[in-house]
Parts: sequence; C-alpha cells; structure tokens
Amino acid sequence: MKAPQKKPRQRSFNKTSSPWVAVSRSGAHLNVEDFLTFRLTRLSNALRTNLTKPYLESFELSLPEWRLLALVARFAPMRFSEVTARSGMDKGQVSRTLRVMATRGLTKTKAIKSGSRSTEALAAPVMVSITPKGTALYKAVLPVARKRQADMLLTLSEAERGSLYSIIDKLSATIGNVETADAE
Repeated sequence: MKAPQKKPRQRSFNKTSSPWVAVSRSGAHLNVEDFLTFRLTRLSNALRTNLTKPYLESFELSLPEWRLLALVARFAPMRFSEVTARSGMDKGQVSRTLRVMATRGLTKTKAIKSGSRSTEALAAPVMVSITPKGTALYKAVLPVARKRQADMLLTLSEAERGSLYSIIDKLSATIGNVETADAE
C-alpha cells in the first residue's frame, strides 16, 4: 500500500487567509511571498507588462520615454534635476532617455547660463521642454493611458479605490516618499 503523498500547500485567496491580519512586530510568520515589497513588485511588474506596455508599443514608446514625456508635457519647462526627482528614475537613465527623445524630436534641452557660476563647474543646469511633435504624441497617448488605468481601477469598488489610494499615501509617508509622477 502506497503512502499518501503530501499535496503542495496552496493558499486560497479569501478575506480570512491574509497573513497580514495578525502580523506580529517581528513578522516571524511572513514568508517572502507575503512581503509587502514582494507583492507590490509583482503587481507593478504585471501592470507594466499587461496594462501599460501594450499601448506604449503601439505608439512606439518605451516606459521611461512615456514617463518622461508625460512629466515634461505636464510641468515643462523643467530643470533636469526636477525631471529626475519627479520621475523616480536615476540621472543616467533620465539623461539617456532624454537624449533618445531629443533625437526623435519629442523634447529639447537647453543649458541655463548663469553669470555667477564658476568656470570650474562641471555642468550648467539644463532645462527640458517638450516640442510640438512631443505634445502631439502625448495628446494621442494620454486618453489611451487614462482609459486603461480607469479600466483597472474600476475592477475595485468605490470604497476599495478610496482605501487603496489612502493606503498608498500612508505607506509612502511612512517610508519618506520621493516625489514621483508615474504616468503609466
């Protein structure tokens, strides 16, 4: 007689199965797949892959290009440092992405001359602005992006949407949120 084999443990996802309900200060019972960072990263990656990338591909935009295009369209002219801070991207990625966007005629940059700057300064501050071609592309993508985001949000009830927005704000304030403006 064969011994019964153990079935892999599967979690049912109902309201009472959340490992977060009775979380202890030590978090000792949390498995890596229960970590907030793990779950949010997986959700973010899935949203990016299944929600955002498909419509960006149809406009021949990468996610970093869309993020910067949306920011510059909304806040231009902007200092390079502000673009970096608002985007949540590192300086190198912002610089490379803006270079590609300038080559495509979507944005332009201009060094700010200042009489008080030392001649030893490594780089003058740079202002970033959007071109008419960039504005036209932004105006074409934005309604599609808004619709896709609304479709996803409408899978939640009004109360759930309000709660999720508040929860994200609370968690962001707790960890010292860096100002970002994701336009995905």
